[in-house]
Amino acid sequence: MFLSVFKKTKKDQTATQQNPVQKLRVVITGADENATLPFQIVAKETLSQFPWFEIQTQSEQTFENFLDLNNKNFFDFLDSGLKILKKYQADILIRLYQKGNIVRLNFQTPDMYLTDKPPFLSLLSGLYLPISYFRQPPLPAEISTLIAGTLLSLNLKKDEQYKPLLQNLVDILSKNRPPQGIEPQYMPHILNLLAFNYIAANSSKLEKQHVKLAMNLIDVAYHKQNKNDSSLTEGSLLLTLGQMYQCALSGKNADSYILLERAIESYKKAQKHFNRYVFPYDYGHLSVILSELYFQFFKLSDDSQALRDAVFHLREAEKIFTKTQFSVLWAKIKHNLGIYLSLLSARSDNEEIAERAVENFKDEQQIYSLQTAPEKWAEIEIEIAHICYHLGRKLFKIEHIENAVKHYSNAFDVYAKLQKTEKLKQIELYVQKADEEIMRLEK
Repeated sequence: MFLSVFKKTKKDQTATQQNPVQKLRVVITGADENATLPFQIVAKETLSQFPWFEIQTQSEQTFENFLDLNNKNFFDFLDSGLKILKKYQADILIRLYQKGNIVRLNFQTPDMYLTDKPPFLSLLSGLYLPISYFRQPPLPAEISTLIAGTLLSLNLKKDEQYKPLLQNLVDILSKNRPPQGIEPQYMPHILNLLAFNYIAANSSKLEKQHVKLAMNLIDVAYHKQNKNDSSLTEGSLLLTLGQMYQCALSGKNADSYILLERAIESYKKAQKHFNRYVFPYDYGHLSVILSELYFQFFKLSDDSQALRDAVFHLREAEKIFTKTQFSVLWAKIKHNLGIYLSLLSARSDNEEIAERAVENFKDEQQIYSLQTAPEKWAEIEIEIAHICYHLGRKLFKIEHIENAVKHYSNAFDVYAKLQKTEKLKQIELYVQKADEEIMRLEK
């Protein structure tokens, strides 16, 4: 089947010989009461075949209901994984759980749900395998290569040197067939990860031929689902499909309108499978991605509704990613809300929307304060000043322009201390224009 949906890629002869700057630290874990230690040993010996991983195993104290992802303990499931990653300073965590004759593998990274650029994987996008594979090491070659590729895919942002290694693994996978005798129920998960690896390996140059091949994989996986498959399986497939369209935006001669529409449609459908109350991080993560895609669509189409949709999805994300737990992401959400609302205000000359934009920028300054990040704080002051200046000009209100001068002056003081000459010259021009506007309005 792999041969029927993959073209052979040009083999990178040096990929397997070129070691990354740093080995990826992998922790393999499972619940004590789930008796997964033998499975951990098999997984460790399997991945030890690859020279790019530093692997260790450990057991964790957890509860049986963690085995069911459809419950409200998912918060704890994710957070306990983050603690393990921090404890071992690991790059990736693999969790193994047994349910009947099935072993589930879930993958987790420290920055999971914090990036809006592919490739990324949901904690819900697991790999399901028959327990017979774990009777003795290693796992079948096709499966071990797929898992190794997934680990590399999830760490491409950390080091680009993983990409040729990943491309070589994808080339190997393209020449292999599925393990003999594997039951159809496992294929949607295997094909989904295969498509994910293929998209990741070509993420910087996903052209039409890549899109066609990845779509074939996802389509086959979609049709191999059975009635007993979890809704999360379909959600995971749609998440991969959305990434495919999103990556294709960077391809040559890409039809940005169509690709953006399809990426948005795929992510919105995926979001319906990830309930905001049970899987809040997945729901919120998709909201961040959707806001960015809607903003891109707005820049292409000048459609105000797309801009309003971008604001809506950011506000959804804001409810989930709090300042306390996700300070950097929260600040980014606030920054983008400030930008989007300021654009809406400029289109409608609406003071209330402008005030909300300013409030969001001031919220961002709670993370990037004058004391801890003076240059970033000054940049935000300039954003606030711009809003006040343009609103004052349009509404003929001197008080708004005077407020702009105050914020420009705050930024000026910071750049003066930092000796940023070019920034100082730019602010002097802003203040000069503001003073001229005040004089004009006073006449």
